[in-house]
Amino acid sequence: MQSLCSGKYLRTLVFLGLSAAPFQWVSAQFNLSLTNPNLGSVIKEIQAQSDYQFFYDDKLASVQLESLNVTDSSLQEVLSKALSGKNISYKIDDKVVYLSMDNSTVKKSPAQSAAKKTITGRIVDATGEPLIGVTIMEKGTTNGSITDYDGNYTVSVPGNAVLQFSYIGYKSVEMKVEGKEVIDLTMHEDTEVLDEVVVTALGIKREKKMLGYAVQELKSDELNKTGDPSVTSALQGKVAGLSMNTSSTGLGGSTKITIRGNSSLSDNNQPLWIVDGVPFSDNSTSDASFYGGVDRGGASLDINPDDIESISVLKGPNAAALYGSRAGNGVILVTTKKGSKKEGFGVRYNGNFTWTNVAETLDMQRRYGQGHINTNPEDGPVGAIYSNEDGSSWGPVLNGDLKEAWNGETYPYLAYGDKLKDYFETGFSQTHNVSIQNGTETSHYRASFGQSSNKGVFPNEELSRTNIDLNAGTELNKYLSMDGKLSLSRTKATDRPEYGNYGAINQLMGIPNNIRLDDLKQYSDEDHVHVNWHGPSAGVRNPYYVLHQRHNSDERWRAFGYYNAKINFTDWLHFSAKYAFDYYRTRIESTNAGDGINNETSVSAITNDEMNRSEENFFESNAEFMLIGDKQITDNFRLGFNVGSNFMYQRYETLGAAVGNMVDRSSWMLNAANQINSVNEDGYKRAMNSVFGSAQLAWKEYLSLDLTARNDWSSTLPKQNNSFFYPSANLSFVISDFVRSLDKTLPDWMTFAKLRLSAAQVGKDTDPYQLYNTYSFKYDKGVLTPSKDNVKMNDQLKPEIATSYEVGLDMKFLDNRLGFDFTYYYSKTKNQIMKVPAAAPWSGGQWVNAGLISNQGVELMLYSTIVDTKDFTFDLNVNMAHNVSMVKELAPNQGVSYMFFNGDGNFPIKVGAREGEKLGEIYAGTLYKRDENGNILINKGNGLPLTTTEESDRVANPIGNIQPKLTMSVSPTFTYKGVTLSAMFDMKFGGDIFSYSEMVATGSGLAARTANRGEEDGYMMVFPGVYEDGTPNTTKISASQYYGSLLPEDFLYDASFIKLKELSLGYSFPSKLLKKTPLTALNVSFVARNLCYLLKHTPGTSPEGGYDTTMFSQAIDYAALPYTRTFGLSVSLGF
Repeated sequence: MQSLCSGKYLRTLVFLGLSAAPFQWVSAQFNLSLTNPNLGSVIKEIQAQSDYQFFYDDKLASVQLESLNVTDSSLQEVLSKALSGKNISYKIDDKVVYLSMDNSTVKKSPAQSAAKKTITGRIVDATGEPLIGVTIMEKGTTNGSITDYDGNYTVSVPGNAVLQFSYIGYKSVEMKVEGKEVIDLTMHEDTEVLDEVVVTALGIKREKKMLGYAVQELKSDELNKTGDPSVTSALQGKVAGLSMNTSSTGLGGSTKITIRGNSSLSDNNQPLWIVDGVPFSDNSTSDASFYGGVDRGGASLDINPDDIESISVLKGPNAAALYGSRAGNGVILVTTKKGSKKEGFGVRYNGNFTWTNVAETLDMQRRYGQGHINTNPEDGPVGAIYSNEDGSSWGPVLNGDLKEAWNGETYPYLAYGDKLKDYFETGFSQTHNVSIQNGTETSHYRASFGQSSNKGVFPNEELSRTNIDLNAGTELNKYLSMDGKLSLSRTKATDRPEYGNYGAINQLMGIPNNIRLDDLKQYSDEDHVHVNWHGPSAGVRNPYYVLHQRHNSDERWRAFGYYNAKINFTDWLHFSAKYAFDYYRTRIESTNAGDGINNETSVSAITNDEMNRSEENFFESNAEFMLIGDKQITDNFRLGFNVGSNFMYQRYETLGAAVGNMVDRSSWMLNAANQINSVNEDGYKRAMNSVFGSAQLAWKEYLSLDLTARNDWSSTLPKQNNSFFYPSANLSFVISDFVRSLDKTLPDWMTFAKLRLSAAQVGKDTDPYQLYNTYSFKYDKGVLTPSKDNVKMNDQLKPEIATSYEVGLDMKFLDNRLGFDFTYYYSKTKNQIMKVPAAAPWSGGQWVNAGLISNQGVELMLYSTIVDTKDFTFDLNVNMAHNVSMVKELAPNQGVSYMFFNGDGNFPIKVGAREGEKLGEIYAGTLYKRDENGNILINKGNGLPLTTTEESDRVANPIGNIQPKLTMSVSPTFTYKGVTLSAMFDMKFGGDIFSYSEMVATGSGLAARTANRGEEDGYMMVFPGVYEDGTPNTTKISASQYYGSLLPEDFLYDASFIKLKELSLGYSFPSKLLKKTPLTALNVSFVARNLCYLLKHTPGTSPEGGYDTTMFSQAIDYAALPYTRTFGLSVSLGF
């Protein structure tokens, strides 16, 4: 809850600025007819007819009441009549009703009264926000009080009393009075309360204990303790079964997201993002490749983490069946903050200031410098020879002798710095967010403004984001209510790092130790536009010339929102209509001032300069209509249902042009070019109409059966196959409540037990325009040429179908101090829309329905409170997940038993699938030939290994697999009074990654492994293996030949790691220190992200590969930004 404004002058200013906001004070009307109910039954009936939530001691639920018969009565009238004579008081605040024993009628002895003293205090949460409605009870009595809007309370108790503080969703606390007159308290959330409410499909809030499938929810304070400006990065490692791998390609890099593993042969594995019930596009526009390009990340970066109230991860088809075909890979469901009732206006400021440095780089040798190895005496001295013209590092030992360098200067032959660290700068990021909110029983609003500014470690790299978020709602009368949201954002990046072979990082990996990086900063002279320590050439460039030669920018403006109207036909039947939209426009520009590799003496002599400019426009609208009912049929049986329809329309278009040979390289304009290289226009339209429904049948609130069904009609499928139906069924059985309903008791150590079962099916359509081949034209360097598809389309495509089964057990012990949530799941995806080889002229293959992939795994969430005392608490939470994705079948009718996923063919590996094996195998482009014992075969004539490039050999002998065996996170939290120390350890065990970075550095003699180069034997080595006759190899070759003969399998590493991903040390200032200030809350934290790897096997590089969201790139470490760590401060203020 937001804190209150304490200064009258500030309240006045805010009130004047927002006085135009209309609010209506209208009370909901209730109709109840119950015979001798208990209080719990009355509460459930009120909740069925409204959005009110109740906070109360569980013992109050069994209080027997008189028969109740009211019509069109307000909540106050209902409660006053129901509670008459029961010594129970109530307070209504912001759709929440607080019930507590009324102690004013309890008789006390004169001695007791005389011995009592008045205790005052303030209760806040871990962020310093006041908690409203906390129950404070004198232990062993019915004497107590509750906190007000500011979290303040007053209670009269004896001087030796013990106070019990309890609040729904928070851990209870006991404190001795011991003569104190003021007792302030910080309460901490109980992450596993029994009646926890979570957001599920279609934004419907449900009691978690009644769900028959796995849902994991994170509140805002759990999500982003370290102030990460990216919601995807903040979410990483916090949900069992959710894998998020952010590329090391600079600020806002792409994030590969999977829930319960990869299941698509067409690499369509990303989950659906839903924000406030509305689909939110996370399209990625990365064009990074082997030779160049940049990674622009996904559009989910537009989400402001400070606006998030909670995130629910709906895992697989079971939880997402109502969201349609796009939800087949699961759903990340974001609920943003809304206004709540305050005394005056609630103002909140959050700020983060962080600094980032390169922490670790590729392991390099520091002993040898520039040069080559000579093995022929006729060519001069044998051994390692220094030459300032050599492009590699096979030279002699760095001994400090004076030698003439590449630029004509003479200086000591030594190792100068760490190029992969020295080139980079200290990054700095700052985020600021201000929000204003308020509400009444019937109305609410919230407005926020966020600004994020980030300077990367890569020189000139910047990323900024501006967010404005507005939402409001009101009940016009007992029949009609409305709410809406509008979110605006602008995300802009400049000079994202160039990836790949032409990028600066790849160039840095090849610079010999004896070259001074500072000398390269002068990348041109009077006679050369481009000067470098070697070359320059297409493959060897000055990294500072690259920095100034190539520039890029991208800017995305986005508008997102919805309008919703709700009609209450009766107290249990409602109708809602919602219109939502998501629109963004992205403008992308890249410029290249020319390579300067042809000895150009002036900029005007360069003619291969170019500029590319494009614009993307995306629009999606959803019109949704729902009829919702929730009826308590009898005292024991409740029926909930919803039926609805959705109409989705999507439009995407791109416009682009590329020009070259600019008139003036300081004016990058389309009409200032001598040559038009290309012009293109593309896009698509798609639509989907859907009907859906669900029913929830609950018996005594311990047994619940959910049934759902949906039918989609997709525009991307042929008419005869464009309709597909899919159902789901979920069963929840709360064993502990069942036992209690029989008047039986559970063991003292057991608090809660629930069993759940579910089965679901979901369909997936295909991308637009996959049915028919088309004929088009393209404009290439002034010539209009016809263009024809090389992929054979298929007008008989059917939807993919994914079927999933799940069983789970949720148990809690020792009053929720220990618990676990275990899930086993099995799913299979058939009729996959995939490409298979086709006869000429279809060199790109043809689309077919084939393939069967199974995913099987377990998830385990452990949570515990190890220590819980008056001042100190130690919580420990653990997430674990194991998944196996198996290829059951590919396309036997087309004779396809293996396939390669899309990926850049310039890399020496491929990633793909074979029937009967795990999905995501890594295949080398070249393999060693081996004998039957596995020994490498050696050519006796030259001492080099024999190799094969036969595809059958390569497929039959994969060198690795990208699948991990186990993902895991451990999150300890220590709290002492107002100080909180929390951490998060992110872990992955298993899976493989190919380090092409090390392979490149090894070939040039710079990788750490090349330090062993046979120096004592004249830099000669023997490649391990045998001749074809079986005798051991004894033929010596030079070290440069030896390391140049290594193949991808020599650079494959176990991708396991343990990483200290987050660390936060915060202090919430007590209210008594803030009383004389305009602040109601103040929290200051030291934060750190990605501090270090505690375990990894890669050679200095990150084991988390990838340069986009494809499965192919996840297997590759190449030219990635070095591993960085971040430190900073976080400040949160409440007024």
